[in-house]
Amino acid sequence: MHEIEILYLRHPLHPNISMIQTGPGIDRIVREGDSYFVIGTPGGPLDGKRVEVPADNVGAIQWKQIDDQVAT
Repeated sequence: MHEIEILYLRHPLHPNISMIQTGPGIDRIVREGDSYFVIGTPGGPLDGKRVEVPADNVGAIQWKQIDDQVAT
């Protein structure tokens, strides 16, 4: 299974933001239809929010491999 880890943007959302990465404050990034949605972590600045990033503003995607095997 794969998970989106970093979105590289064609046009910054803010002068200092040209990429979005999972980590503190960002729980996950998912693709739905023609957009990507950044979902915030509970208690973080995006708590309860889904920020839309249109697919035409995404220049590149970095995926993270998720191990499907259960540890024993």
